[in-house]
Amino acid sequence: MSLLSEEKWNLTAVVMAAGLSRRMGADKLHLPLEGKPMFQYAVELVAQLPFAARRIVTNQRDIAAYAEEWGLQVIPSPHAALGMGYSVAAGTQAVDKSTDGILFLNADQPFLTKEILQELYGIFMEKDQIIVPCIEGRKGSPCIFPMRFWEELCTLQGDKGGRQVYARHPDETFFAEQAQDRGFADLDVPADYRACQE
Repeated sequence: MSLLSEEKWNLTAVVMAAGLSRRMGADKLHLPLEGKPMFQYAVELVAQLPFAARRIVTNQRDIAAYAEEWGLQVIPSPHAALGMGYSVAAGTQAVDKSTDGILFLNADQPFLTKEILQELYGIFMEKDQIIVPCIEGRKGSPCIFPMRFWEELCTLQGDKGGRQVYARHPDETFFAEQAQDRGFADLDVPADYRACQE
């Protein structure tokens, strides 16, 4: 569980792991994937990259315990059932404003790589804007928000998360075109899960 010996990224990583998996019809974060539950991939990825700080938003005890073992601070989301916006707000409120920005990634993206996050971080450092990956015209995740959007993120509600913020700030958002890559896949419905095992 040692961290990479790299210069620190002045970002806080926030792993979103408080969803209710309604579309999957089962607790997707515990679905087995290559020998371990899905949520472990995001936790381990974040722990092995040189973020200034790491948080995870979850209400599940076993996810919280595993994340703590890897050095992530656990943030509960008491209103998670009301929509992702509430969980994004909970995670943001736990972020120290001394970092340059917040990288939000979803725990249902088990194929994300260090290289993907490194590229997005590099774009963020160059642009100093909200960074949103865009795959064949589809806006995706992980996203990075400069800290000047902290207060706006803290007050989010509803079920659209950070999309609400960058929709209000098109002039401060950079859509980073990405090649179609399995790494950006998020597993939302049973067909997604079956496809990733083929």
